[in-house]
Amino acid sequence: MTKPPTRPLTGDESLDRLLRMNTELLSELWILRDRVMVLEQILEEKGLLDARAIDDYAPSPEFGEVLQDERDRLVRRVAGAPWTEEFTWQSLVERGGR
Repeated sequence: MTKPPTRPLTGDESLDRLLRMNTELLSELWILRDRVMVLEQILEEKGLLDARAIDDYAPSPEFGEVLQDERDRLVRRVAGAPWTEEFTWQSLVERGGR
């Protein structure tokens, strides 16, 4: 893995940290949107999904806890991105293929 440049990419380390956070958010957002769109399309094609079912869904308490745990992990990862030492465009692409 390539190490980040020894000097800030933008000339300002604080701005570089914000760019890393923004890029992490964008990467995560695209991965999720892509997967959700594919899943919805497959389910609609098979006649298994009414679009309102997703909007009207209320999770069970157990699944609500799973969702909360996942949300907390995402927040920690995104909020911690500005301090990630091994950030490269290649690492983002590789993580996007999870």
